[in-house]
Amino acid sequence: MKKEIKEQELEKLVAYLDGEVTDQEAIEVEQSLSTDEETRAHIDALERTWELLDKLPISKASSEFTDKTLSTIKTVQLEAQAAEEQNRSGFSLSKKSQQLLKRTAIAGGWMVGLACSIYIGFAITNQWVPDESEPLLRELSLIENLDTYSEVQSLEFLEELQQSGTFNETAQQ
Repeated sequence: MKKEIKEQELEKLVAYLDGEVTDQEAIEVEQSLSTDEETRAHIDALERTWELLDKLPISKASSEFTDKTLSTIKTVQLEAQAAEEQNRSGFSLSKKSQQLLKRTAIAGGWMVGLACSIYIGFAITNQWVPDESEPLLRELSLIENLDTYSEVQSLEFLEELQQSGTFNETAQQ
């Protein structure tokens, strides 16, 4: 009966052939090879496959492919280095957070600019445009007492009343 080999076992055998296993794993594989014929068959098949692969012509990568691969590796290293420096500084934001922060700052700047424009416009309008109700407010007491003042026939009469102390508030109380 042929034993199905699991993917993990196959990976372990490949790692064993490549010399990429720990001492403990190497002992386990060697024990399995000494007791299990199916495992020996799998490792023999793998060794034959490796021998056939060695007979295939080796193709070389183009210089363009090499340059692109090296530049990609360099970019990844620089990004990792920058991220590590940000983490060391204690202030690290993701790119999305940085973009959100930038948009918020721009929107805040626009809001402050708009508020300043509104305030300046109000100040200019309030300073130089005459208010039609201002003269009425200045003369309000006159307007309120217009009926009383219209009964007075002459200025001389008012002067006599003032001299007599009629308008003196302390005299009325």
